[in-house]
Amino acid sequence: MTVGADKGPDSASVFDAIGNAQGDAEMSAPAISRAKALPIWQGEVNPELLSGGLSNINLTVDDGGRRYVVRIGEDEPHLGVFRASEVSSLRAAHAAGVAAEVIYDEPSLIVLGFIPGRALTPNDMHAPEMIAKAAQLIHRLHFEAYKHLENSGAVFWPFHHNRWYVRQLTERGAALDEKWRALLPGLVAENDELEQAIGKTHVVYGHNDINPQNIIIDDEARLWFVDLEYAGFGMDLFDMGVLAMNCNLDQAEDRLLLESYYAAPPDEELSRRFAAAKAIGALREFLWGILSQVSERPIEFDYSVYTEMFIERYRCFLADYRNF
Repeated sequence: MTVGADKGPDSASVFDAIGNAQGDAEMSAPAISRAKALPIWQGEVNPELLSGGLSNINLTVDDGGRRYVVRIGEDEPHLGVFRASEVSSLRAAHAAGVAAEVIYDEPSLIVLGFIPGRALTPNDMHAPEMIAKAAQLIHRLHFEAYKHLENSGAVFWPFHHNRWYVRQLTERGAALDEKWRALLPGLVAENDELEQAIGKTHVVYGHNDINPQNIIIDDEARLWFVDLEYAGFGMDLFDMGVLAMNCNLDQAEDRLLLESYYAAPPDEELSRRFAAAKAIGALREFLWGILSQVSERPIEFDYSVYTEMFIERYRCFLADYRNF
């Protein structure tokens, strides 16, 4: 197996930009007023914008000696985001011990307990102990959270998401840059190729959006998930593939991640399927980035940078899979 030497724009700088992204000032003002008026506070509060994330306006609130995070965001059906599903996923993940507690929710708003710590960076994931801890976190979500769902649970099949994103992009063709429009037919065929390569899979309850910004390491070095907008039943390899792809793990690190998750060294077949999972994760992020460019979003962020990073990353990981 070869490893693409150039994965496009530096991931550390892009994820650092994501970590610093905030709600648009004009669009955030009503959200701040709404958060301030919630009926759960013990006294007067002053919500402040919290950076991080590309889909919600995030705020922090100090009240009664405790700190909270308020996430405000509407459903985004074209991206596959439904807030009622996010709330149920967060409750189940908290019960499984891998996410913050949901304190309060109402349509398009969630109040969570604040986790003191910081988001992981791609560099963090090159430490062997961090790879093992991340694998254990993923495994716990996969096999414990669904037991606490209060409904039937959402389904997330990345290959279908990719086809659906391409269909929407084709319909919005006039708004797309020509270089992206020309790629779409070939991407559908490659998506089908990767789905066939994955073959039969173990269905688990996954996060389905694990970039390093979506894992918090707290003050006691414990890991937690945030942003479970896409959580749902899907394939086991996708979460690990997306994390490995986002952090540019090498072959040895891939093996450690898989061995820590499965409690056994990966064989050649599993390693090849994992290479396909990394490619499909990069393709999904690329398509999400293009669709975000032609959609109104509440966050101040240059989605073209995200898109450029992931098209280069996708090309390299697709080549890695094909050269395996």
